[in-house]
Amino acid sequence: MKVFGILLAAGLSERFESDKLFVTHEDKELIRFPIETFLNNDEIESLVVVCNENNIENIKNIFKSYDTQKEVEIIYGGKTRHESEVLGLNTLKEMHVANTDLVAIHDCARSFLPEELLKELIIEAKKHGTCSPFIETKLFDNSKKELSPDSFVEIQTPQIFEYEVLQKAYLNDADEVMNSHDTTQQVSKILGLKSKVILGSDLNLKITYKEDLEILKLKLRKIEN
Repeated sequence: MKVFGILLAAGLSERFESDKLFVTHEDKELIRFPIETFLNNDEIESLVVVCNENNIENIKNIFKSYDTQKEVEIIYGGKTRHESEVLGLNTLKEMHVANTDLVAIHDCARSFLPEELLKELIIEAKKHGTCSPFIETKLFDNSKKELSPDSFVEIQTPQIFEYEVLQKAYLNDADEVMNSHDTTQQVSKILGLKSKVILGSDLNLKITYKEDLEILKLKLRKIEN
C-alpha cells in the first residue's frame, strides 16, 4: 500500500486580498510549509500539486529549490475545489496509483500542518482505509459580541481515503451536481461512508483572512517560547 498526496493550491485568495500562499512567515512563503511537510514524510510516495494560472510558475520554481526523490506533478486546477480534486485524482491515475493505495488530500491554506499529525493520520488510515483530523471549535455571535456556548466539530485536512473510494465518489458520477465542502462530505454524500477521525491541531487552521494568519503567528510564537 502506497501513499500519495494531493496539495490543493488553486484558490484565488479573494478574501485575503492577495495570494496568501506567497505571503512570508520567517522569510518563507506559506506554501513551502505544507510542501515540506509532505516531502519530509517518508510514507508519501508521490505528490500532485494543483495550482492556478497565476501561481503555477512560482510553485514550479519553488520545487526547483528542493532535492527530492519523490515524483511530483504540478498541474492546473479547476474553478472549484471539487474540479481541482478531480484533476488531481485523474493525474494520480496516470501515475499508476493502485485502487488500495491511500490518497491524502490537503488544502495548502492550512499551511502549518504539523508533521506529526500527518504521520498519525497515515498510521490510522493504513488500519482503517481512511482518516481525517478534527477539532472542536466555537462560533462568534456577532450580535452578542461573544463566543457561542455551543461547540461544533470542524474537519480539517489532510483527509485520507483509498483511491478506489475516491474514484467512486468523484470520477464515476460525472452527472451528479458536486458542491461538497470537502473530501469527507463528498465520500459521505455519494457512498455513505464515514471517515475515521482523530484529533487535529490548532496550528492546522485554514487561513482565509489576514486575521487568521496573525492568530496562527501568535500560536506559533507561544510554542517557540
